[in-house]
Amino acid sequence: MPKLDLTVSPGALSPEAARELPRQLAAAMLKWEGAPDSRFARSIAWVHVHELAEGAVHDGDGPTDAPHLILEATVPAGVLSD
Repeated sequence: MPKLDLTVSPGALSPEAARELPRQLAAAMLKWEGAPDSRFARSIAWVHVHELAEGAVHDGDGPTDAPHLILEATVPAGVLSD
């Protein structure tokens, strides 16, 4: 089952999006893995949200307030085809 790590800059997500986005990401990964939409499958589709501290986001010019979202997906070998 998938493990998703979503790293976000401070304030990049509204409170509503912070609650809803992890559920939507897990559902999308389960769909593409071909997993059933079941309580069990959802229970082992993990999404970890990491909100960075204020001042932790930089670009080549230095600190930035631009919103950044980075999604890293880990799935068991062989579950996704080309």
